[in-house]
Amino acid sequence: LVATMRAAASSSSRGGRKGQLAGGRGQALCRALLVCALLAVSSLATDAAAAESPLVVSDRAALAEILQGAKGDAEFRKWMTELRRELHQKPELMYKEFETSKVVQRELAALGVPFTAGIGGTGVVGVIGSGEAPVVALRADMDALPLDEEAEVYFRSTHPGRMHACGHDVHTTMLLGAARLLTGLQAEGKLGRGTIKLAFQPAEEGGAGALHIREHLRDISAIFGFHVWPSVETGIVASRPGTIMASAVFFKCVFKGKGTHGAMPHLGRDPVVAASAAIVALQTLVSRTSSPFDSNVVSVTQFKAGEAFNVIPDETTIGGTMRTMTEKSMHELIEKATEMMRSVGKAYGCEAEVSWMEEDKPITPPVVNSKKAHAFASEVGKILLGNGNVVDTEPSMAAEDFSYYTQMVDGAFIFLGIRNESLGSVWPLHHPKFMADEEVLPIGAAYHTALALAALDGGPSGESAFAKKEKEEL
Repeated sequence: LVATMRAAASSSSRGGRKGQLAGGRGQALCRALLVCALLAVSSLATDAAAAESPLVVSDRAALAEILQGAKGDAEFRKWMTELRRELHQKPELMYKEFETSKVVQRELAALGVPFTAGIGGTGVVGVIGSGEAPVVALRADMDALPLDEEAEVYFRSTHPGRMHACGHDVHTTMLLGAARLLTGLQAEGKLGRGTIKLAFQPAEEGGAGALHIREHLRDISAIFGFHVWPSVETGIVASRPGTIMASAVFFKCVFKGKGTHGAMPHLGRDPVVAASAAIVALQTLVSRTSSPFDSNVVSVTQFKAGEAFNVIPDETTIGGTMRTMTEKSMHELIEKATEMMRSVGKAYGCEAEVSWMEEDKPITPPVVNSKKAHAFASEVGKILLGNGNVVDTEPSMAAEDFSYYTQMVDGAFIFLGIRNESLGSVWPLHHPKFMADEEVLPIGAAYHTALALAALDGGPSGESAFAKKEKEEL
């Protein structure tokens, strides 16, 4: 094409007006051919990208209609809003979600969804579908936080010292909304072959409730979960392949010295000074012992010593948390921190007893989205919300025990935007003024539903993207 264009230009320059006309026509023809060739290459690239996608759906229009139907159904939206507010008013702490569990069971029973209750005490797993493979899971957490609510809403928590400050009431409502949409599709014969498990999990806030639910999901081939995200605008969803949330551990260290009068410190061994020195030393774990390319966080958040102004106490306790992007880094950091606190204590004449609190708060692994599940969820999101409303995000150093599921099977964890400044939905998670834009409710319910429907639909190939239960190697 380029050579022909050059020849046409040469002819134009040598042949006078007739040659210029002929050369001009030749160049126009070549330009047209070049545009066609570029369009063909672009089409091939698009086809290749589509071929790499794990999403195989026979009717994409049907997926797009799920969100339109959920948003347009005033009765459905009213039901979800009232349900969410009912849950918001009676928050319950981890492993004590008894009333929340009763609400979940009530709604599943009303929809005719069979379920198993009492998992880990309060967890519930509902089942929709034919009972055949593929089996995919959708998960929501149910527990609240030990906070006094300060959000300016009329449906505030009625339980002092407890609040849904992490949006788990929203997560639970969205999954119940998906149950209603999925049972409707099943009644119309539109569900497809396969099985969907609805996992309502207790004790996400440090209690590793996922370990209990996981035992009832051993037959699944994929799992999807959401978290409302205040830094992302409502209507936008964000995720990423690979690690999206950090590993977390909590620690406590008791420095045992010898108490004495504050006027005579030389007669004792001061645990306050030892603990203070340890706090400063711990800050070097990230800056001096970890690679700058390895994201880690060490935060000391508690310091408890004596009560009297003139007495050096026998003991001082510090506590905090550590975050890493890999399990390997976490184990290395635990070993270094343990050695550091013990050594600093010894240097100040004190004994340091270090606890990583694994019995009450097990180490949470990082949440790792498989490439396959992430690509699948992203494409479903684009069908539902449009290409511009599905975005990539940076990893978060917050932790989530959804990680226990992604250790087992392909999975994707997705942030659903709830930021709406006009409503005041701007406060961060775990803040006493946290509030959620309820416009996310039909979005989450429809997204859950579309993921399940697409995962079960074999389309022209007759085989689901997750037909085989095999964990992708990361």
